[in-house]
Amino acid sequence: MSRVRSEKAGRLLPGDRTRLARVVLIFALVLVCPALLGIGETPEWRNRRGNRLYRESKYDEALTEYRSAQVLAPELRELAFNAGDALFRKGDMPGAVREFEKATGATDSLMASGAFYNAGNAYLSMGQLEPAIESYKQALRSDPEDEDAKHNLELALQMLEQQQQDQQDQEDQQDQQDEQDQQDQQDQQEQQDEQDQQDQQDQQDEQDQEDQQDQQGGQDEQDQQEQQEQHDQPNQEEQGMSAEDAARLLDAVEQAERELQAELRAAKAKKRTRVEKDW
Repeated sequence: MSRVRSEKAGRLLPGDRTRLARVVLIFALVLVCPALLGIGETPEWRNRRGNRLYRESKYDEALTEYRSAQVLAPELRELAFNAGDALFRKGDMPGAVREFEKATGATDSLMASGAFYNAGNAYLSMGQLEPAIESYKQALRSDPEDEDAKHNLELALQMLEQQQQDQQDQEDQQDQQDEQDQQDQQDQQEQQDEQDQQDQQDQQDEQDQEDQQDQQGGQDEQDQQEQQEQHDQPNQEEQGMSAEDAARLLDAVEQAERELQAELRAAKAKKRTRVEKDW
């Protein structure tokens, strides 16, 4: 991956004298006037001191000087630019962006371009690719020849494309996972429904079997009862004969006995009758 080219400091562009000609002229005039007027710590003096501290990597102290100068001359875009540089070096990217955005209003196109460029770097450091891309585009609008802005714009566009691709892949993967989870849930529900249906069928079969056993048991019991009644019926009949038929049986016996006695008497009488011969 290409390396992001670092921020441009308004005071740290000695290699490009053409682009700094206006800034140097402005600072030269500003620095001469206080000396002629006998003024002490002016915004320009504090700015110079802040620049020296910045070059010594004393960013906290440099920022203090820039802030003091801003209190005295808040309209100077150079102070916002330099304060943004110090905040960038301190790692305060949101603060750096705020200062660079103030500096983008500079009438000098080179300073405005550098402010947009540095704001793009700060956004890029925070992973905010779209604002970074827009800042690099603004830098190129102010200075179409800025090769660093072109380089970082291409890099930010590549990073954004990769980010969008990764996001799309992640969304596709999540969609596939959601579909798989939904399918698994549906399969699980179907299995549960089948299991419930099987359980209901088993319960129904068990109930039918119990009902059949109860019915068979009732039939067996009825059969046993009928058999017992049939077995007990002769005894009941015998008990009924001794109670009801005994008199008829006795009468029949007596009648038979009377008939027998009558026959006996008749036989005796016949023996006593003399038979007379007729000859």
